Amino acid sequence: MLDLAIVGAGVSGLHLAGLLRGLDLRIGVFDARARAGGRVLGTPDGLDLGPTWYWPQTQPRIAALVAELGLRSLAQHDDGRVLELADPNRSPEARDYPRLHDAARRLAGGMTRLVEALAARLPERSLHLEHRLLGAVAHGDHVELRFRHGESETLVHARRLVLALPPRLIDETIVLWPELPPALRAALRATPTWMATAAKAAMRYERAFWRAAGHSGNAFVTHAQAVLCEVFDACDEPGGGAALAGLVELDPAQRIAFAKGMPMLLRSQFAQLFGPQAEQGTLHWYDWAQDALACAQLDREAPLAAHPDAGDARLSAPLWNGRLHFCGSETAREGGGYLEGALNAAAQLALRLRAQAVAAVALDPGNDARLDARLARFGGWLQAERAALFARYRGELHRRLSAQDSDVVTQQALLAVVEAL
Repeated sequence: MLDLAIVGAGVSGLHLAGLLRGLDLRIGVFDARARAGGRVLGTPDGLDLGPTWYWPQTQPRIAALVAELGLRSLAQHDDGRVLELADPNRSPEARDYPRLHDAARRLAGGMTRLVEALAARLPERSLHLEHRLLGAVAHGDHVELRFRHGESETLVHARRLVLALPPRLIDETIVLWPELPPALRAALRATPTWMATAAKAAMRYERAFWRAAGHSGNAFVTHAQAVLCEVFDACDEPGGGAALAGLVELDPAQRIAFAKGMPMLLRSQFAQLFGPQAEQGTLHWYDWAQDALACAQLDREAPLAAHPDAGDARLSAPLWNGRLHFCGSETAREGGGYLEGALNAAAQLALRLRAQAVAAVALDPGNDARLDARLARFGGWLQAERAALFARYRGELHRRLSAQDSDVVTQQALLAVVEAL
């Protein structure tokens, strides 16, 4: 029997499993996809078709995790110049748009590098792909999970269950017994999945010809027949590959209606913005509205026009006497919908699960020696961390000063170090 089953191998589920390392827990991470990452999706050559950016100034947890994992990041190319195509029969016009991406950063090689690093921290054979959860039943001291795996069904038993999935998909696709309270099910249905109906396109080129022509790669298409609404420079590190990427303006129904012609429409839109050369690259695109593991029926029926509120308190409360928990970006009190929210939700739930695990050991009279060993190991870890804290703080302070941060810089540096700890 597993101590903990985490269903959903996106950033939140993977990070949660990593945070629980060292607790001697038998953890299994399950996902219906043939890959880990959830809504993080990249092309073989490192272009993001899911989330792309993070903002270190306002998202300290992902900034600290990127540093901890040793991942390389790069600033989003942005010189304040934007092309706007307001008339399909005219050429785009240059506009000034200072700090368009507001100091956003990307990961070298794409956001899949983050997923790969998180998955690499899992115990061997603990990640189970192509396992779609059909239902879960509480049996007093454990939970029975029923998965579809290939052509057959398989049962897994775990003392605790975490559903690290979009709330609406939990309500629509998983049978839970005992049934959830009506108010909680209403909360699940009322929590939209951010970017669930979006589509994203990217073009890979041999060189960044738009930069040579004096363009930043940033563009907006604002006329009524727009295929792409926003385009940005997606080049790799200096000396690496060249690329443009953008968000598709056509709604989900239009994308289905024009499915056969979408590649031609996307290439033509890039060419309208940056010239005939922009039509000749390698095209990648992905329609998240057609991904049944990301987009719920309720999301398709009412696409979002603005970023929704997240972190409904009802989605943070444990159920089934502490054996069922929800996790994921849409459950986070801060950063909901973003990668930062996925990490925040995992960190908050990890605190609760750690407390439950320690309490279970402490209350078992036969585990005195095991508890003493854990406390001794924790004490050694704490001493090592204390010795490194000042160096971390000094490094973070210097980094922020060199970036010309001026707003409560010492407080921000201290909070970043505490978040990382």
